[in-house]
Parts: sequence; structure tokens; C-alpha cells
Amino acid sequence: MIQAATDRIVIVGAGDHGRVVLDLFRALGEQPAGFVEAHPGPDDGARVVDGLAVIGDLESRLEWQDGSPRFVVALGDNQARREAFERCLGLGLRPAMAIHPSALLLGGAAVEPGSSICAGAIVGVGASVAANSIVNTGASLDHDDRIGAHVHVAPGAHLAGHVIVAEGAFVGIGASVRDGSRIGAWSVVAGGAMVVGDVLADAHVAGVPARPMPHAPEAQHAEERA
Repeated sequence: MIQAATDRIVIVGAGDHGRVVLDLFRALGEQPAGFVEAHPGPDDGARVVDGLAVIGDLESRLEWQDGSPRFVVALGDNQARREAFERCLGLGLRPAMAIHPSALLLGGAAVEPGSSICAGAIVGVGASVAANSIVNTGASLDHDDRIGAHVHVAPGAHLAGHVIVAEGAFVGIGASVRDGSRIGAWSVVAGGAMVVGDVLADAHVAGVPARPMPHAPEAQHAEERA
């Protein structure tokens, strides 16, 4: 359920993941005030995405701030999401928290404001998700996992117990992570990988078992848009 609020909510990012977050809010019976883009676009003033208007951006069209709405940043790219999140905080706004009604938070699980727990996701016993992170559709975090800020756990990824995912890391679609592993800050675990040990910060790993690979930002961004 969404954290109780008496004010409006805006979704930062009107792309594919923005549509996912909009559907999440509607499943909760909430209707956001509109989309806000991270950067201005030529047609933003006339854009409507899935029935919700783009009402501004974070750089030039700031009228949407009236009433100090809460916000959720719906950008799949972790760095872009962090920048937009910090920009919103700098504007004095408060993050909302969105948890799809079909998601499960088990005993002692904790989710910080600004994060999105999508349809069918599971946050296990004693697990925690820090601010501005995404646990995407059908992903699962087992007991006592620790998910840092600005992390994206992609659809269908599964983390065993006592896994630590440091700030800004990306765990790709269908990836699996063995219990007790640590995924370093701003690293990338490719889709379908099987992580059986620690992943260094800023590393890019792929395969079964997962091994270090050359950085491939274009592949990462393609997965993050999912």
C-alpha cells in the first residue's frame, strides 16, 4: 500500500517505467496529478501518456510544484533516477512510496520512501530496500537482503538470503544471486546471469556462473528500460 498522504503525487518520468508506476498507483486507487519529465521536451505541454498529462519538467516548467506534491521517480536508469531524485529533494519535495497491492512484504521487511515495489514482487523476511530503488515485476528478495539506494532489481530477478546490493547497482532480468553475495556499488549484473560470489564496484558481470565482462552501457540501458 502507498504511504498515507493528503497531498498530490507526481511521477517523474513519462517513459515505459513511468507507465508501470502509473498502473501501480491506479491499482492502489490513487490518481497522480501528472507526469513530470526530468528534462524539457518540445511537445511536453501537449503530451498525454496512458491518460495522464505531462504537466512539467525539473528544469523549466515548475508550476507543478504548487502544493508541494510528493513524488516517485520512474526512470529505469539508475544514474538518471538518482539525479532526478536529488533534484526533487533540492526543490523541497518529499518522496512517496509505492507498493503494488499484489506485491508481498514479509515479516520485518522495510521499504524507504521513493522506492517502487512492482506487481508480484516479494521483499522477504527482514529484508530492506533503501530510498529511490526499484524492485521490478516478479522480482524477489529473500530474507535479510539489503538493497541500497538507487538500485534497480529488474523483472524476474531472484536474490537468495543475506545478499547485499550496494548503491546504484543494477541486477538484470532473470538474474539470480547466491546467498551471502555482495553486489558492489554501480555494478551491473547482466540479464540471466548466475552470481555465485561477490561482484566488485563498477564491474559488469554476465553468464553462468557470472564472470567479469567489458562494460556495455548500451546493453545495460536496454535492460533498464524494461
